[in-house]
Amino acid sequence: MAMHTGTPDTEDVPTGDELRPIGAVAQELDLTPRAIRYYEELGLLRPAVRVKGANRLYDAGDVERLRRIKQLREVVGFSLAEIADLLDTEDMRAQLTSEFQGATERYVRARVIRDAIALAEKRLRLIEGKLSQLAEMRDAERERLTKLAVRLEQEEDDDDGET
Repeated sequence: MAMHTGTPDTEDVPTGDELRPIGAVAQELDLTPRAIRYYEELGLLRPAVRVKGANRLYDAGDVERLRRIKQLREVVGFSLAEIADLLDTEDMRAQLTSEFQGATERYVRARVIRDAIALAEKRLRLIEGKLSQLAEMRDAERERLTKLAVRLEQEEDDDDGET
């Protein structure tokens, strides 16, 4: 990796990857710069480069991670804490993949696979927990809808009796 020619905070600049300022990334993803900085504060994201006195700079990996955060938050409805857990497991999965690919001993590869299974089970528990919450919300709405339909039927029956 090449060093940035400015005064970096000790971060390397990835070579061969376009770095973009926070404003451009925010606009591309329909986020606010404030939201992106907040995700950084929570540890969900680290910009590729931070130069003293200048904007944060983001690479394609950062943009993809932000896209993932936005999807998990807005589309799926995960809380920021749940997103942090999922992103941590994604990072661990990438580490396990790298470790597996670099291992030649079968016992090491088997251990990595066991770790990957445990990680997949953790992710599945997180996802099933969210699905359970959504199912409860759906069931409550169905119950409200049923009560409203019954109430409407009663009101319409009452109208028929008054005429």
